[in-house]
Amino acid sequence: MAEAARESRDTIGMTTEEMQAYIDALLQEEAAEAAQARGTSLEEELQSAGFAAARAASSYAIKLLDANNAYIARYLLDRDVLAGSEG
Repeated sequence: MAEAARESRDTIGMTTEEMQAYIDALLQEEAAEAAQARGTSLEEELQSAGFAAARAASSYAIKLLDANNAYIARYLLDRDVLAGSEG
């Protein structure tokens, strides 16, 4: 399914959804480590200001990465380095 989504876009790399899922998994891992170190629950850590800030920052980073992936793909498509799906 992810492959079909990627083919329908003029981009390279992970889709926005794939990047979001990846960052969510990373945040879960980090929150679990922090919870164990602090003696708190995973839910408490995920709701903390630090993890809220990390989620907010990651959403901007994902938008930037998605735009950059599209830019690179368009650049490569325009130079016939990558084959487009329209042909």
